[in-house]
Amino acid sequence: MEEFLQAGKQTQITSRIKEITDAIVGVDYEFILKLLKWINKNIRYPAPEGVEKNDVFRLRTADQIVKDGFATGCTDFALVFIAVARAKGVPTRYVEAIAKDYFSDDPDKVRGHIFAECYINGDWWGVDPMAGNLKAGIKYPGYVVYGRGLDSWDMGIRDIKTMREKFRQFANEYTEGRQR
Repeated sequence: MEEFLQAGKQTQITSRIKEITDAIVGVDYEFILKLLKWINKNIRYPAPEGVEKNDVFRLRTADQIVKDGFATGCTDFALVFIAVARAKGVPTRYVEAIAKDYFSDDPDKVRGHIFAECYINGDWWGVDPMAGNLKAGIKYPGYVVYGRGLDSWDMGIRDIKTMREKFRQFANEYTEGRQR
């Protein structure tokens, strides 16, 4: 549990992150719901014209994303959410999930989603920071969980290239395991 209060390299609790945390009043579920609302109000999506997604994909920290004011997708929303939630003292995990149809399709067309999981009042709750919702339990229909960690870099995924490599390897192992 304590591990998920620690900052990862992408989810450092900076003064900018702390300011956001301090500005959101509430605890537990109330705080999480207000944080989701804050993120979806203050982080633009898609990226502004002229910004190529793959030029910044998985390369920024939560602080940089807030400073830039835009997200390239679910990873960026999750990183900001996780950093702010941890700054408030809510144990929060980064969840890397792969769409199930990825395993039977073109491995270069990576399809997945980033979720977060918050420990509130003795239970883990699933959060979709991009969609702005909180769900009891941690089930992800249509997805296979690749892993949980502090953030993307903590899991060794630093850019689109390393993501494709790790997902391809995982897909091979996952498919082999299901055929046995």
